[in-house]
Amino acid sequence: MSGRVLVIDDEPAVRRLFALVLDDFGYETYAAPDAESALDALVTMRPDAIVCDVKLPGMDGTEFARRVKAIPEYGSVPVVLLSAYGEPRGHVADRFVQKPLDPFDLAQTVRDLCRVPVAASA
Repeated sequence: MSGRVLVIDDEPAVRRLFALVLDDFGYETYAAPDAESALDALVTMRPDAIVCDVKLPGMDGTEFARRVKAIPEYGSVPVVLLSAYGEPRGHVADRFVQKPLDPFDLAQTVRDLCRVPVAASA
C-alpha cells in the first residue's frame, strides 16, 4: 500500500506539480486549494503526511497545522509547511521548507517524515 499525502496550495500549477512529483514517488495524493476543504478531506483521505502552503485564502497554513495537530487521530501525522516569506514563528509543523524549492527535495522530505515507506521511482 502506498502512503497518502494531502497537498494544500492555492496556486493550481504548484498544487499539480507537487501532486505529480509525489505520485511519481509512489504516493497517493489529494490536492486541496484551501485549508477548509483540506480539513474536510482529512476524514475520508486519512493522510500519512500533509504538505501545506502558509499563505492561503481564509485560514492560513499555520492555523491549519495547529488544528490538525489538535485532532487526536491526526496529531501524529507529519505536516510540512511551505512559504516564500520565511518560517512562521511558533508554528507546530514538523518541518518547514522555504519556497522556491525543488519538488523532488519536497518528495524526499515527505519520505523522510512519512511512517509509510515508499520506494522512489524517480
